[in-house]
Amino acid sequence: LAAAWRFAERTGRKLVIDWRGSCYLDQPFTNAFPVFFEPVQDIAGVQVICDDRINQHSFPGPFFPAWWNRPAIDCAYRPDEQIFRERDELDQLFQSGQDSDANTVVCDACLMWRCDEEAEREIFRSIKPRSEVQARIDAIFREH
Repeated sequence: LAAAWRFAERTGRKLVIDWRGSCYLDQPFTNAFPVFFEPVQDIAGVQVICDDRINQHSFPGPFFPAWWNRPAIDCAYRPDEQIFRERDELDQLFQSGQDSDANTVVCDACLMWRCDEEAEREIFRSIKPRSEVQARIDAIFREH
């Protein structure tokens, strides 16, 4: 999330947090972000869409990485090697300091440790767990 936010900030793009299909939920079309975190409209000047509006939103192509330009039926399954290839393509783009000609940049690969610590701190300052999630965190903290 921090790497995607930093890219959106640097390039003047919107950040769409689309965590549908999360392994942490039984509902594949539910965006996991607002289930676990309070809604946000903005992170340090970057407009954020992170609610169920994404279910009605059509993202304009072309897409980066190029694999996402394939017909939707072809995108239903991504083998691990494709995910790793996308991670490397995204890493190169993000580290280059450049933008992409693509209208939509899909960051659907783990880019942990691929952004600066200040970007991570900004994310942690800007997002807050939902009260019921925070209560559970606090309970586990007290218990252990």
